[in-house]
Amino acid sequence: MNNEWVFIENGTTDWTIVIGEQASPSEVYAGAELQAYLREITGVTVPIKNDDGPVTPHEIVVGFNLHMADLASSIDFERLGNDGFVIRTAGSRLVIAGGALRGTLYGVYTFLEDHLGCRWFSSKVSRIPNRSRVSLGDIDIEQVPVLEYREPFFFCAFDGDWAARNKSNGNFPELETRHGGKTEYTSLFVHTFDHFIPVKEHFDAHPEYFSEVGGERISEKTQLCLTNPEVLELMINRVKEYLGQHPETRILSVSQNDWYNPCQCADCRAVDEYEDSYSGSLIRFVNRVAEAIEPEYPKVAIDTLAYQYTRKPPKYVRPRHNVIVRLCSIECCFAHPLESCQELASFKSRAESGVSFAQDLIEWGKVCGRVYIWDYVTNFSNYVMPFPNIRVLQPNIQFFIRNQVKGIFEQGSYEKGGGGEFAELRAYVLSKLLWNPDSDVDTAINEFLTGYYGMAATPLRQYIDMLHDKVEREHIHTGIYDPPTSEYLSKDLIEQAAALFDRAEMLADDEEILHRVHVARLPIRYVQLSAMPQDVPNRQELIDQFFADVQAEGITALWEGRSLEKSKQMMEEGSVFVHA
Repeated sequence: MNNEWVFIENGTTDWTIVIGEQASPSEVYAGAELQAYLREITGVTVPIKNDDGPVTPHEIVVGFNLHMADLASSIDFERLGNDGFVIRTAGSRLVIAGGALRGTLYGVYTFLEDHLGCRWFSSKVSRIPNRSRVSLGDIDIEQVPVLEYREPFFFCAFDGDWAARNKSNGNFPELETRHGGKTEYTSLFVHTFDHFIPVKEHFDAHPEYFSEVGGERISEKTQLCLTNPEVLELMINRVKEYLGQHPETRILSVSQNDWYNPCQCADCRAVDEYEDSYSGSLIRFVNRVAEAIEPEYPKVAIDTLAYQYTRKPPKYVRPRHNVIVRLCSIECCFAHPLESCQELASFKSRAESGVSFAQDLIEWGKVCGRVYIWDYVTNFSNYVMPFPNIRVLQPNIQFFIRNQVKGIFEQGSYEKGGGGEFAELRAYVLSKLLWNPDSDVDTAINEFLTGYYGMAATPLRQYIDMLHDKVEREHIHTGIYDPPTSEYLSKDLIEQAAALFDRAEMLADDEEILHRVHVARLPIRYVQLSAMPQDVPNRQELIDQFFADVQAEGITALWEGRSLEKSKQMMEEGSVFVHA
């Protein structure tokens, strides 16, 4: 039998929201958010009460509490974990309950999304419908995310409310206790060898602690000598010291510095040759650190990288159960799905010929119980440049998950002000896919474009499709350091794109949406200016205006780690913007 439950009608309600007397902070917040959004949607305030009184008809029970005790046996809270939830009608009650850490809060947001039509496109732009009547049929939903860690790493995704509403639980968003917290790496996120054992502090007295390259111990861009027992002992002591100072830590990175030069001393070389990969000495070292801290810190995992020279898994040694291996896709092409594209679009001269990222992922999935991914979803030499990777986001995430990946970090334009092409759109779509890899991407894109750009959505969708059609049709590979002179940014495509943006500007609903279209057009202007001959009479004026618009938007960098002033100088000089 399909019942209809009328919650609010004609400005009145006889329903109440029930929060447990012992509710977690995020469950209390979930009840407050549900009340606030129902009021925004209908103008009606649904009262909140606790569970110390008798069960009454017409209750929305939020979180596990005494008013759902009779239903508890039918819900597997262990399976729901921290983030999963159920939404279920039961008699005259609606139950939204899940993991006390975040699950109930995620359940409330999903109820508001899927049943009342709410959308949170960015921290500033939402779609909250207006209704005079709220009614529902029978509901029986359970959702448990396949990924324990989900992070779209964009500046625009750091807002804690946006992150919680889109079920992102990463390390960098401003997620508070009321949101259920975050996946906590504290301040040591990656590339930590030099933090724990600084070369400036130790090299003069102990050069043997660091990489031997070409028969000499090096102090510039060096790694650690991972077979040196003193290095291991020092690392264990430094890690324990850090954990003692930061008891909130649940994942701690012990990982290579952000350059090459692995140690090639006789002992390290012997291990890596035996293991058929530089990851051999790394995993042996990290395993010993993880083993040493486990008795005192049983809830802490040690995170390390499979990155560039350590990307290939070792032949024999296996990561311990409290070790996370974070595999990085930095060399790859991002115009085509990683599973089918063998092109290494970046660092080609350094990449091993014929080595497949896809095969490395498959092999890591076989030997490591907790694989994370560090993926790349913007152009790091040219943030504000067209980057045709939106269509590969879903197949790549699905491929990761099929190979035992438990967490995904999607690195976008993260510096202050953002600035990446359609950064808000990418963050939104990624948040949907990281929660549910089978989400309808086309629907998410179209909903975002309509909600964010109004009547201008259609030409912007045409531009996105045109760009992606070109790299697919012409089999053009793209990397994360490509210049604005790249093959896919042909003169005719940029001209067509400019015409579509002209159309979008004409269709803009109001001044605010026109401003958003102007921001979305910055990548096209950037390519046009980069290709403009230096003898064009008003070239400097156009460059000045472009950078004035960039600064007015709050964008602080167009190139990872490089000032706007330097980027402007390069454009004025006609430099080709490629990664050094």
